Amino acid sequence: MGKFDGILDDVVVNAKAAASVVSKKATFVYDSSKQKLAAAELRGEINKKLKELGALTYKSQTSSADCTADITRIVNEITELKENLDTINQNLASAKNLKKCPQCEANVPKNSLFCNICGAKLEDEVLADEDENETTESPAQEVTENVTEEDNSVVE
Repeated sequence: MGKFDGILDDVVVNAKAAASVVSKKATFVYDSSKQKLAAAELRGEINKKLKELGALTYKSQTSSADCTADITRIVNEITELKENLDTINQNLASAKNLKKCPQCEANVPKNSLFCNICGAKLEDEVLADEDENETTESPAQEVTENVTEEDNSVVE
């Protein structure tokens, strides 16, 4: 009966590890969805401000009204919204293992040596990231290795 208890314990350990991995993935998907929604809202707000800016520019050109202060205010608001959008887009890109090309600012895979849009040479920071990834193992890998070792000891 001791042999089956060991196997049952292994199954429980593997189930817990799998549940942990699924939980982390679900959290990642949820956070990513929230960021995408926030980015969409920011794009909508930017478009609304751009329409307002266009209307003010048209008004200042067609009438003798001085709208310089309002135009400056809206330009500053748009700049701030675009900075916030850039931050969100950078977070999304890093979560997807993407990086920005310094030349054309396109999102390219982190392991790329050259931009697939403009052909610019990318930084060599990828090598440091790969070294870190090679030294760390996921909890599921550790559990699988432990279970394999325990299975071998049970068989002997």
